[in-house]
Amino acid sequence: MKQLKGLIKKEWELMRLWLVILFILNALGIVGIPLLLHTWIDDVPIFKTAIILAGIWLLFSHLIASILFLTSLQLDMKRPDIWLHTESTIYKLIGTKLASATVITSLSLLWIELLLIILQSVIGDPAFMTLGQLLELKVYAFVGVFFSLILNLIIVFFFWVIYHLMRPYVKGFSIIISISLFMVSSGIWSMSSNIELFEKVPRFGGIHIPIPSFIEQLRNYDNIENLTFLVEPTIYVSEIFLITLFAIILFWGSALWFEKKVRI
Repeated sequence: MKQLKGLIKKEWELMRLWLVILFILNALGIVGIPLLLHTWIDDVPIFKTAIILAGIWLLFSHLIASILFLTSLQLDMKRPDIWLHTESTIYKLIGTKLASATVITSLSLLWIELLLIILQSVIGDPAFMTLGQLLELKVYAFVGVFFSLILNLIIVFFFWVIYHLMRPYVKGFSIIISISLFMVSSGIWSMSSNIELFEKVPRFGGIHIPIPSFIEQLRNYDNIENLTFLVEPTIYVSEIFLITLFAIILFWGSALWFEKKVRI
């Protein structure tokens, strides 16, 4: 337990400055830019613009978490003789960094939600979105992003290990190869739903998730009523189990591979 507390304290010292920077950027982006645009152009709605910018930030949350995670890894890899030669297991060393990047990114997203709540309370348009609809939508989005962040960081760690394994042999080309492999694998993953093999995997334990009421309102618009995100999603326990199992195996295998081949 003392080891874990020490690792968490160390990561907090590394990450706290990033958290402050993210909070400042969030405030400038979600509040500052809409107010500035409204000052220049009266017709620009502040709250609607903030919602759009928050959605854009949400899309980049995986990239932000990856940057935080890789930055933390690379900082300690400058002195691997100190970082890796400890009593802590490789799983604790990597897991603490993964958890820290996830928590910092999540806190940034929660800060954005708080800023949106303040804006909605002060200058919001109830006809566009009520406070209840805002909370419902943000909880819906936050839960989905939080769990996808963890899987994404495990995948990023896998390719980071590949990068360090190749670097002694191909030098600077290792980062190009690693990024290329990551992009190819991401494309394959996104196309997996169209592969018959994945479609034949048995599904059980369906859980129906109603879409947020704000999104439901978009059904009233004929030009977008057929968009797929308006379909109420169903997730399956079997899929959650397989994805969780995949994440555990990938993390365990990557950490073990790293320890055997990269550790000094």
